[in-house]
Amino acid sequence: MTTALLENLGMQKFGPSNVLMAEFRSCSRDPSEAITKRLEQMQNIFLQHYKDVPTDTKAKAEQCSNESQRWYYTILENIVRQEKRRLGIKDLSGLMEHDLFQCLLVACCLEITTVLNDLPCDFPLLLQIFKLVPYHFWRVIEPVLRSEVSFSRPVVKEHLSQVEVNCLEILVWTSDSPLWEEIRANGGGLPTCMEVMPAAKAEDPTQTDLQAAPNAPAAGSNICSLLSSGQQQKTKSLQLFSRKVYMLMDKRLRELSAALNIQDELQLKIWTCFEHSLVKCTFLMVDRHLDQLLLCAIYSMAKITGNEILFKRIMDRYKSLEHTSKTVLKNVLISDGAMGSFLGANDNEDLSPGLPTPNTPSAHYPQRSQEERGNLILFYNRVYATNMESYVVQFDPTSGGETPPLSVDPKVWRATRGQQRICNSSHRMALNMEDEEPQRDEGPSAKRSYRSVGGALERRLRSVVSDRANVRNQN
Repeated sequence: MTTALLENLGMQKFGPSNVLMAEFRSCSRDPSEAITKRLEQMQNIFLQHYKDVPTDTKAKAEQCSNESQRWYYTILENIVRQEKRRLGIKDLSGLMEHDLFQCLLVACCLEITTVLNDLPCDFPLLLQIFKLVPYHFWRVIEPVLRSEVSFSRPVVKEHLSQVEVNCLEILVWTSDSPLWEEIRANGGGLPTCMEVMPAAKAEDPTQTDLQAAPNAPAAGSNICSLLSSGQQQKTKSLQLFSRKVYMLMDKRLRELSAALNIQDELQLKIWTCFEHSLVKCTFLMVDRHLDQLLLCAIYSMAKITGNEILFKRIMDRYKSLEHTSKTVLKNVLISDGAMGSFLGANDNEDLSPGLPTPNTPSAHYPQRSQEERGNLILFYNRVYATNMESYVVQFDPTSGGETPPLSVDPKVWRATRGQQRICNSSHRMALNMEDEEPQRDEGPSAKRSYRSVGGALERRLRSVVSDRANVRNQN
């Protein structure tokens, strides 16, 4: 279907092409009637939300509804073609009849048209209108962007990419999110970065998730994660999600490291600490933002290694980054009456039964009266340090113990996977910082490019990886 056809605003109705109709007929059960009915119902629900608005806004909503129909059929046709090519099958009844996937696709097309027509509809309003959850919605974004539809304005790709980021960094972590069900099934934590990084990313660190890569999972991987409720598919779904999270946060850590003049060795320790919090203390993310754990990891690892950076300086640099919000620093969940029993626990092994389930009410919408919120420093002192101190202090060289192995962050990933041990760190983790004063840098802020671990460090990594691979093979 041509872009010109999509942009022909004079067309009031737009149905499936002959090619798509043939795809419908090739299914074991013709889904065309159900697809048409679902689309009309969702369009009516969408328009109902704008029934009591000014006339010009209502006209925009109607235009969005009409245009979304064109986007929907065109994108669906392209996704069907790609899935048939990828899977090598002719009958895609499962995809055509899957109510959740089709609803998400319609919602995504409406999101596109609201952006193109400047309709007041801040994300995630559409999800609330249709009672859809962000953890499901983020999976349909990548297939849409890869559907070979020519977006007439770059704002569409930019908007959908930012929507995906918003889902990954905060919206999927609400206590009522289906994400927690998959985390519980995975033993109570996310898989490690090493377990989820694709070979294509390992060989080409500049590869982005939205660029097609020979060894990267196809867009259909996200689609399949919606179509099957089996344990294997849930595991794959969590792996795809974790990979997206790690790639996003690796980029954010590199931005903060450049702003704070953090050297590569310390940056690697910060990454290891952050990954540990997601894998072993995942409960810390309930109703919180990924950046909150990252900023705490920066402070704690800098402190323990003798490279102390004032927390207020970290927050000041954070606010200078693109797409950041002051609410991340000022409105942090400290405790919740319903979840306080595990927010203060230290042993993740004892937490798994207490992780929230989709039946647990969310603390974001609406806010509950018994919860306590505060700034990031208060969260660090009251919650983060309590749960992470026993891990962080292992990097103190005066402790006399062996330091934990360091992860390899996605930017310096290589085709051979593994972890390594690097030199010990120094100083202990401080818990009281409320009296810190803001500290301004002297001179212009340094701008430096990220440098990968090289030389002896990389050779040591290969050696450690080889040794561990041999042990695994023997086992």
